[in-house]
Amino acid sequence: MDGSIQNDLKKSDILKQGLKQYDSTLFNKIKGIKTPVKNELLIILLDGEWHSETELIRIAKREHKYAGPVLVGTMINSLNSSFKTSYLKRKIIGGEIHFKISDNYVGLTRAAYTRYQSKIVF
Repeated sequence: MDGSIQNDLKKSDILKQGLKQYDSTLFNKIKGIKTPVKNELLIILLDGEWHSETELIRIAKREHKYAGPVLVGTMINSLNSSFKTSYLKRKIIGGEIHFKISDNYVGLTRAAYTRYQSKIVF
């Protein structure tokens, strides 16, 4: 019986280690985003709530005056494909497209931006 408990512990340790490596890789990718428009969009989405495409376009126009639905959509697709996950979710609410950071990644993204921002300030 002790052997099976140890075996289960080893499996869980391996799984945790794999998740930590994945999280740290994703954390570094989030932290390494250099595009100001993407950073602004992610900062707005950090609350984990749904935000309309119109709102995101308005935010994007602060950084890039020619921003529109194509640019925002391209950036969201780019983020999802670079992270190889459904990092940003898309949903139609009241006939308008809304986006949010997937619940699985909100905490990790907040940590990346909190640590990243504190390094910039000092």
